[in-house]
Amino acid sequence: MDMKTFGYLYYKARGYSREDILKEAEIDDEEYDFFEKNLKEVIEEIEALRPQADNIGIDFVRLTRYIYERESDQTLGISRPDAVKVRAGEIVSLPAVGKINMPDIHLYKAIEQRRSLRDYSDQALTMDELSFLLWCSSWAKDFRSNEKNEITLRNVPSAGARHPLETYLDIRRVEGIRPGLYYYHPIKHCLVLLDNAPEKADQIFEACLRQGMVASAAVNFIISAVPYRTAWRYGQRGYRYLYLDAGHVGQNIHLASEAIGAGACMIGAYLDEAMNEALSLDGTEEFVIYIASIGKKKN
Repeated sequence: MDMKTFGYLYYKARGYSREDILKEAEIDDEEYDFFEKNLKEVIEEIEALRPQADNIGIDFVRLTRYIYERESDQTLGISRPDAVKVRAGEIVSLPAVGKINMPDIHLYKAIEQRRSLRDYSDQALTMDELSFLLWCSSWAKDFRSNEKNEITLRNVPSAGARHPLETYLDIRRVEGIRPGLYYYHPIKHCLVLLDNAPEKADQIFEACLRQGMVASAAVNFIISAVPYRTAWRYGQRGYRYLYLDAGHVGQNIHLASEAIGAGACMIGAYLDEAMNEALSLDGTEEFVIYIASIGKKKN
């Protein structure tokens, strides 16, 4: 879904007039007529689901209480999900974890000076610095697998060590790495190139609602969730833990960024459909849950 489609649906579903939709969604008459003809069912679905959406937050908290819990798939003996998704593509090696030049900063200092930074310099990150950010937020220091269970252990906590999050990198300025969209393999500590077309960066920028820090960042961390990895053990309550886990990752990204003279801005405002489409995710079995723009501080 592009911004024009979203704009039409957003304002149409809210009862805006044709003239206002043309202005607010930045579309012309021909595009409006096309949407009117082809998106009627989508508008009807939005209108039908809106009453349910009005109380979804309250219902989510209420219905994921233990009193409503059923036996989990793990308890029922259903096969466990993989701890890491299989990815294919060109491999980009990163500095080995044991050889990363770890920055020296007092924890209290990193916490004290942490701020959401939205304005970055043009300086590129080094591969060492990128490796450090990944070590702090996504790297798997241990991998355990058998027929009954499969887990990774990382430098961030996760409910039941399920670690349902995957890390994608929208690399724009990192020394020695071509700009493009990459997947980070947490066990092998390497990148897998997914797409290096220049249009991909523009697509991600648009999906992030054209927020300037996304375009000016040296790298954007895009965190996705694979919910069944946690729900297999915890059922529907596991969806609560996805967001807790994402918060842990976000804070580590912030503190690690401070350690390398950079800053980060965590992003929750993005167009879900467009972000999932940019990463070729289905939005159900895997979906974008959090984004972090990262860049060097000015001066």
